[in-house]
Amino acid sequence: MNLSRRSFLASGIAASLYTSSARRALSQSPSADAGYRETRKAVGYARWVDPFIGTGGHGHTYPGATVPFGMVQLSPDTFDSTWDWCSGYHISDDSLMGFSHTHLSGTGIGDMMDFLVAPRLGDVRWVPGTRDNPGAGYRSRFRHEDEVAEPGYYSVLLQNSKIFVELTASARAGMHRYTFPTEGDRHLLVDLAHVYGGPERSEAASLSVVGKDTLLGGRTVAGWANGRLLYFAMKFSRPFQRIDILADGIPWTGDRGHAKGRELKCAVHFDPGNEPVLVKTGISAVNEQNALANLEHEMPAWEFDELRAEALQAWETELGKIQVEGGTPSERRIFYTSLYHTMLAPTLFSDVDGRYRGMDGEVHQLETGANNYSTFSLWDTYRAAHPLYTLFQPERVPDFVNCLIRMGEQSPVGMPVWPLQGKETQCMTGYHSSVVIAEALEKGFGGIDTQRAYKVLRQQATESRYRGLDQYRNCGYVACDLSKDSIGESMDYAYNDYAVAHIARSAGADRDAEYLLRRSRNYRVLYDRSVGFIRPRVADGSWSSPFAANEMGYSRNWRDYTESNPWTATFSVQGDVDGLAEMLGGRKALEEKLDGIFSASSDLPPNAPLDIAGLVGQYAHGNEPGHHIAYLYMYTGSPEKTQRRVASLLKTMYTDQPDGLAGNEDCGQMSAWYVMSAMGLYMVDPVSTVYVLGSPLFDSVRIDMGAGKSLTIKAHRKSPTDTGIQSARLNGRPQTRLWFRHEEVRAGGEIVLEMGGSSNPALGMRAEDLPPPQTL
Repeated sequence: MNLSRRSFLASGIAASLYTSSARRALSQSPSADAGYRETRKAVGYARWVDPFIGTGGHGHTYPGATVPFGMVQLSPDTFDSTWDWCSGYHISDDSLMGFSHTHLSGTGIGDMMDFLVAPRLGDVRWVPGTRDNPGAGYRSRFRHEDEVAEPGYYSVLLQNSKIFVELTASARAGMHRYTFPTEGDRHLLVDLAHVYGGPERSEAASLSVVGKDTLLGGRTVAGWANGRLLYFAMKFSRPFQRIDILADGIPWTGDRGHAKGRELKCAVHFDPGNEPVLVKTGISAVNEQNALANLEHEMPAWEFDELRAEALQAWETELGKIQVEGGTPSERRIFYTSLYHTMLAPTLFSDVDGRYRGMDGEVHQLETGANNYSTFSLWDTYRAAHPLYTLFQPERVPDFVNCLIRMGEQSPVGMPVWPLQGKETQCMTGYHSSVVIAEALEKGFGGIDTQRAYKVLRQQATESRYRGLDQYRNCGYVACDLSKDSIGESMDYAYNDYAVAHIARSAGADRDAEYLLRRSRNYRVLYDRSVGFIRPRVADGSWSSPFAANEMGYSRNWRDYTESNPWTATFSVQGDVDGLAEMLGGRKALEEKLDGIFSASSDLPPNAPLDIAGLVGQYAHGNEPGHHIAYLYMYTGSPEKTQRRVASLLKTMYTDQPDGLAGNEDCGQMSAWYVMSAMGLYMVDPVSTVYVLGSPLFDSVRIDMGAGKSLTIKAHRKSPTDTGIQSARLNGRPQTRLWFRHEEVRAGGEIVLEMGGSSNPALGMRAEDLPPPQTL
């Protein structure tokens, strides 16, 4: 089944409405607790990261332990269903189910939460209980003031049992440390039926007991990534006294060495003692033995504190690649937490021996030194997260791109759209893997096979029938009476054509490139001059009706706009801004239209979904399609409007509280917009390699771009309210343009901006100083 985030939201929103208890929890956030700060180990840049930012409201982030781009995300689960618990955790809760090893960061659809461990004292309880009555099961109450979270570490004191829980992680494994009170039957409940969406999504599971200290197993899940398969190896620091197994609600009486069932659980009992019980778990999509090999390679010993320090140092290294000076403490917390969020996905999805499970369900072997990844929220992250990676994670870019190419070769669906653990979720519109690949090639990244990339992308662009692509090729648009998300698909396919055209040119297929570039202008057939907006068309070519500029679509069966409406869709022309201006009547008309979206009434239609957030007029910052809109003023010769608007959005759409995000974090995109904008750079069109200047938030930002290259952006201002650029210099040379190509940025050096209360009208306003035309 094809899901959009909004169809998923509609199915469960009633249970996830924000309550007064959630607001009380926010007021008790650890970020305001002095003891919380005293227990953290982080220094340097990591001290500014608060993993609780985004765990409230609709941010959908998790606070647990992971390393940059790690395969394991070891985190508490407070609930396993409904929209605001897509990450498994929400700050409004005061009880938790346990601690599982995989989580999604900021998504609008849930999955994962694999291999839950719940520490217990007393009698074994096989069901979790409810949030209203946690004592009916293995749930535990907790207080937010007893939680500690920092990069690579999480801890909490469980109120019922007084068990102190600590979690840390490596790339492919997680370690737990449970300090029990001296009295009581100590056991760990391992629940293999625990999964987002409830145990009914568990299709099959297996569990083997090896000796007195090891469990091996795996399971298949019918979730969002339907049919995904994951294995684990779990070791205990102490031999267990006994183990009880429950299979499909019945005590297992078969072979004690190997149990099977749809819903498997086990209780691992330990003798009394004063020593903590440590658990380490490796995971793999290949098999149990690979999970064990991952575990033994990354966690050969039981040194929890050493592992915690290593995880923290890994984060410090990556966070330190972007160094800011100035700003308030709150702004630094937002910035470095945002930077942290951009490194929670994509996630590693290959083992220490280089094997991984591909999109075809088969096990493949990587070349030496290569990695495979999962969790590509491409519809979101192509906009700012992937451009950010090309600046401060350049060594990972070829791995990301080659992974997307392999997925396109292996997947029965074609090019990746939203791949998760070897499965294509088909979530959202377009196939923006094309944009990520094109950006990397246009920016000159090596180690990418251009011919191989173009082969799979050409097939997608010219032959695939995926979600209305054949309609788009034949008619120039996807018909709204035949397909859902017709505007979203049509506009995205046009931009995908633009991206594939650039890849075709790089591959030497010049004729294909020219054809695809022409076809990328198909968006024009959806512009209705009589209303002044992009608008759905039916299969016979007529316009859908009735029409309203704030609508989501004309049909009651589905929506035509994808997290968007006619206002936002009209500006969704990232690959042809000059053409957009021409369509609207010129640059002045584009400027006036931009004024219109920010000044329009924020009224929404009665059937509007609840995930529309961060409204300024009809601009919705909480939904990614609008993220480039404030920067379109740069193409009209009115840069001061970009500077003022971006400065305002930085101040109003983000806070350092748990509900500090305007919408879903979406695997780093919501945060990447903040990071890029706070630095003063943004890409309206990543394929063009052009960065436009906005309004830097900090006095100085230094980006370590690797290979001995760094870029420093300095903003000299007399007052924090000085958001306008008065003058710009690149390596000492005065500039009249307010944009730079990637090759100029990548060369390193210094951009110095003199800021004032308004912009210098001599900068970025003349035709020759506007960002260049978007051609091949």
